[in-house]
Amino acid sequence: MKHIILALVALTTSAGAAQALDFTRIASEHSFRTFIAGRTLVDEFGGTLIFAANGGIAGQKDALVVSGGWVWNNGALCHRTRLDGIAVETDCKHLYLRGNTVVMQQKRGRSTEEIWTVR
Repeated sequence: MKHIILALVALTTSAGAAQALDFTRIASEHSFRTFIAGRTLVDEFGGTLIFAANGGIAGQKDALVVSGGWVWNNGALCHRTRLDGIAVETDCKHLYLRGNTVVMQQKRGRSTEEIWTVR
């Protein structure tokens, strides 16, 4: 069992958890609109995000209102996000999908990952 855990750790640190666990990359705006846009994404703490088809972002994080906008750019979801009107993030993320689980990897796939459930 220890060897399996070490192998998984090695895979996730070298290629990212989503890539190591057979997720499919969402690499086109068409795929993003088909599988993600207009649906509610929920994180492990109950926070929500909706990427509207018109380029808007809505949701809730704790008791704060999430808003912003998104565009698709060179294979990545680029967005600016605000919490209760205060700018908190501008980033382009690579997205990976398996079943109803979406992994968003920050900085075009070169940084940390966020895990969401598609509802």
